[in-house]
Amino acid sequence: MLLQFIEKNKMVSIHDIVDLFTISSVTARRDVEFLEKNTGNVKKIRAGAVWQDSTSSNEGRENASTKYLNNRFIEQSGKQSHEKGMIAKKAATLIQNNESIMMDAGSTIFQLAKCLSPQLSATVFITAMNIAEELEHYEKITKIVLGGVFRSKATTMVSSMMEQLISSVYVDKLFIASTGLSFSHGFTCNDILEADVKKQLLKSAKEVFWLVDSSKIGSISSFQISDFDPTHTIVIDDRIHHEDLEKLKSRMKVIIAKEQE
Repeated sequence: MLLQFIEKNKMVSIHDIVDLFTISSVTARRDVEFLEKNTGNVKKIRAGAVWQDSTSSNEGRENASTKYLNNRFIEQSGKQSHEKGMIAKKAATLIQNNESIMMDAGSTIFQLAKCLSPQLSATVFITAMNIAEELEHYEKITKIVLGGVFRSKATTMVSSMMEQLISSVYVDKLFIASTGLSFSHGFTCNDILEADVKKQLLKSAKEVFWLVDSSKIGSISSFQISDFDPTHTIVIDDRIHHEDLEKLKSRMKVIIAKEQE
């Protein structure tokens, strides 16, 4: 939404972004910086952002397209990007050499891929093309892409064939994401096919780690992935309200990703 908002208005202020998206000015500036770095169409100015036409930023836009595959994913990555980075860094410390890992799709999981140690030796099963691309140069990681129908708008792979492939795999750790998290409906997402894939992923790992930023608490998407499971762990940023944290702790294991980490 932020990307389209800037494109439509050509010039927006940080104040405009704060009001429209109900976020802090610090988060608004970080999101603008992220889009400037990764889209080639957004330029940060002193008090906001301006839109640059493709004729003046074609090279940057092409680079962004190569790295992220589409603007929808870039936009999603820009939301709560700082918090997602904190969560990803913390999650990366949970991965040990010689483990087998399953990585779900999503912007926070993509950040996790960027945070892995270059020296990590592991086997990683992948369900999203942009994550496979990010791990391309990790020579010590054995990368296995689980095939299916490629959905370019979300960079994900889905299909019943993929679910069958996942059912034949059992890994040490799964890192999974959701677009919604509520105490009434658990973990949810917006796509029924992706929900089916995620449900199968949950059956294929010894340990399950949910990577979800605190802004998603209270949000309910269309399709349930899973209810709370006391054997699962959630890695969440330290912006979470105390009440919500206590509720989470009563339902599952919790790891807090802190600023200084």
